[in-house]
Formats: sequence, C-alpha cells, structure tokens
Amino acid sequence: MAKPEATVTRSALYAVLLPLLAACVQDQGFGKTGDAYGAEGPDIEVTPMQLDFGSLGAGDAATQTFTVSNVGPEESVLEVSEVTIGGAAGGFTILTPVEALTFSLPGGTSTDIEVAFTPEGANEQIAEAIVASDDEDEKRVTVDLLGEGRVPELEISPDPLDLGTAYVGCDKDHDITLTNVGTDDLVISAIGHTGGDFALTDLNVLPLTLAPAEATTVNVRFVPLTEGEQVGELSVTSNEPVGTRVSEQTAEGRYAGEYEDTFEVPVNPPADILFFVDQSCSMDDDARSLASNFSAFITNLSVYTTNWHIMVVNDDDGCNNSGVLTSASANYEDRFTEAVSRGGGNYTEAGLIVTSTAVDQTDSGDCNDNFLRSTAILHIVMVSDEPEQSPRGWNTYVNQVIAKKGDASLVKFSAVAGPDPGGCTSGGNSAAAGTGYSEAVAYTAGEFLSICSNWSTSVEALATASVAMSTFELTRTPVPETIAVTVNGASRTGWTYDATTNSIEFDEAAQPEEGDTIVVSYAGLASCD
Repeated sequence: MAKPEATVTRSALYAVLLPLLAACVQDQGFGKTGDAYGAEGPDIEVTPMQLDFGSLGAGDAATQTFTVSNVGPEESVLEVSEVTIGGAAGGFTILTPVEALTFSLPGGTSTDIEVAFTPEGANEQIAEAIVASDDEDEKRVTVDLLGEGRVPELEISPDPLDLGTAYVGCDKDHDITLTNVGTDDLVISAIGHTGGDFALTDLNVLPLTLAPAEATTVNVRFVPLTEGEQVGELSVTSNEPVGTRVSEQTAEGRYAGEYEDTFEVPVNPPADILFFVDQSCSMDDDARSLASNFSAFITNLSVYTTNWHIMVVNDDDGCNNSGVLTSASANYEDRFTEAVSRGGGNYTEAGLIVTSTAVDQTDSGDCNDNFLRSTAILHIVMVSDEPEQSPRGWNTYVNQVIAKKGDASLVKFSAVAGPDPGGCTSGGNSAAAGTGYSEAVAYTAGEFLSICSNWSTSVEALATASVAMSTFELTRTPVPETIAVTVNGASRTGWTYDATTNSIEFDEAAQPEEGDTIVVSYAGLASCD
C-alpha cells in the first residue's frame, strides 16, 4: 500500500496555529487592553481575520465579507484611510466601491467590506486585505485571503530567454517548454511571435490539449538581418484564466566583419574583343554594314584605349579567321572586312557555342593563342537576325566563358540582333527576336542593339562597352543594406548589387572613368556552420 502523502493546507495550518497564538498572547500578557493614549481614542477591530473561499473551477466566483468596527468609546471616531489587496495572487478583488473604502466610524459602529475570488491560477492562492486607519497601536490590520483554483495554468520556460549572439545571415534557436501546471486540461488555441528577427518552428497542430503536468515544446529561431540587440515576445493563448500569456526573448545580431574593396580603373585599359557574325544568306547586308563601320568602331574605341585585341570567329571549330588584330597589325581594317563575311557552318545561327569554343582555345599552342589577356575586359559581340540556336541553354556557354576567364566582372556579352520580343523590320529586311542572345547580354551587363538600327550608333555603343568597367566583383559576401560606394573619395549613387555575381554594377550614366579609384565598403555575412 502506498504511503499517504503528508500535506497541510494553508487554511488547515491557520486553524491549528491561530488558537495557539492567541493563547500564547494571553499567557504572556500581550493582549490588547486599550488605546495606548488612553481609553478615549478609537479602537479598530476586524472580524473575521481570515476568509477562505474554498476550491473554485474556471469561471466560478465567490464573495465573502469582513467587518471593520470601532470598539472604542462612543465619542471616539476611527478614520479608515484605505482598504487594499496585497500579495501575489490576482484572483481576489474588493467589490465595495472605491469611494466607500475611505470612511469614518464613530465608537460602537461598524461597516462591511465585500471581497470576491475568481481563480486566475491553479492550486492554492493566498493574498491579504489590508485595512489602514488612525488607530495608534494598530495602523494596519490584515485579513488573510485563501482560495484554491481548479483550473488549467500555463507555465512558459525559460522566461525570459536569452539566445545570445548570432551572426547576421546565420541563425540560432532554442526550445521553449509549455507546461500545464494546473489541475484541469489546458487547451492551447494560438501561438504567435512578434518583435525582432525571430520565427517559430516545429509548431504543433492547434488546438492542442495538455493534461495536468503534461508539456510540449515550441522552437524559437533567431535569424538576424541587422546588427544590434533585439527583443521579441512569444504569446500563447489558451483556456487558462489569464487567457494570453507572453514571454520575452532577447538576442543580438552581429556582422562578421567590416570590409573594404578597392578598385583602380586602368588608363589605356586592355580590351579583348571577339566578333561572331551569322553567315546565313539573310545576313549579307548586315555583315557589309558592320565592315563598313569598323573604322568608326576603331575611332570610338581609340578615345578610351589603343591597347586592343580583335578577332573574328565564325566557324564551328571556334578558330579565328582574321588573326589576332591589334593597333599595330598591317591592314587590320581590310582583314576585318574580309573576316566578317567569311566562314560559317552548322552553328552559323548559334553564336554562343561558337564563341565559347573560341575562348576555350586561347591557351598557348591553340588556334586562338595570344588573344586572351588576364587583365583585359573580354567583350564578345554577336551579330545575327535569328534567335540563338546553340544545343544547350544560353547560361551553359556564358558560364563556360566566365570560368575560362576567371573573373565574371571582366566578361561582357553584347548582341546586334532582333529586339526581344517582337523582332524588327527595316528597309525591307527583318529580324526575328534574338532570344538567347538577349539573356546572355542581360546577365553580363552588355549592350543589346537592334540590328535594324543605324550602324554608326551601334558601333559607338559597342566601342564604349569594350572598355567601360561597370561591374566590380567583391571579395566577400556583403549585407546588401550596408554597402557604400565612393569614387575618388566622393559618395557615388547609380549602382546596384547583383547577388548572383557578388558584384557592384554601375548604371551607364554613373560608370567610372579611366584612372578613377573605387572603394566599396560593407559589412560581411558570416560563413554559417
């Protein structure tokens, strides 16, 4: 047989102790014999000294009264200044109107104070009613208030919770335990979180019922987006008398570090320019137009640099049919004119596979040896009146070129083709939309020019794009909101951050010029475990 538990309630303890205490006071001569200032003063008496409201369930309420009396002489007046509730339990309230809690009692008179109990928590609850008066030897008299709640009660632990420090871009989480410490079933109907960069994970399906002593957990995750201390609140709504209980979570976000990348825009910068021209019959006029404007292209290019390499690649094998042309090459204009109208093959309408094959063959001993330079911008210009028709997607070939070059910021694809969508028509000639080409151009911040437009304008734009440095790859991954850019020490706008290439890209109107110093400062994201 189980040994019975030895428990003594507060009310039972009072029942045993109070008579003993009273007898002790009488035996020692401590009983109250009158006012310390003589028999003429007021003398307070409060009865009973304890109110026990018993055990109540959720939504139940009970009321009881105690009496405040002036047992002093008839001519005395007791001034009661206030009657309040003290103690931790919030389920006890005084029903007597506030204005009636400050009153005067002539000798021999009394008044009743009404107290209500509605359990706000489970198990035994204790408080006290405090009567303050001008009785010289008993200025404060207390009435013990006892009650017990047969209700559910939620405990959130830990509360508060400090998750510590997490790097911006990383996360930190912690389980919070929800326990029913009450004496009836707890039904949780809602769980939420507000404030800070916190989120709840692994939530149970609601509503959720917890029997007495049963517990569940919720996971709070902190994913800081900014640096600094943050505070959030978990709220749990249930059928406990409190209704919605909240707990606090704190954490701190921290940047992995502060970084600064510096870029120098070279004077007379090197430029490696590769031309591909579709050799289908409908392109004859366009090839001639490009050739006739090549001189204008070189004139525009020379404004920025004379340090250029140019070659034309039209054949399936990716080998050039012009040689590697430089400003020192003999008859380079004639050689270019001949090359743009010669060659072709099965891939004549597939400029991306031809040009990527050409770039792959730039090592020593390859057919395009001495073309590609490590510090030069690689500008690939593709001319066609048809969509791009390489066997694989455009990104396969663009990324192949970037991998060979080793620096995405030094790779640029441009196209002279039919606008996407819709294409174009001019002077009896037409061009289909240059899909595939347009995506490659957008991905590398190149120039997409209509093949139906004025060629003199087109070659000017292509010359500028061959040397203009508009993209600068960062050494670390930044928190985008922290990026600041200066050019020659002055703050510069007109740029965007491209997360796919981890680069700063300047708008056309904001592009740096030769000799400029660009400084990009930013807070870095951490490498999360």
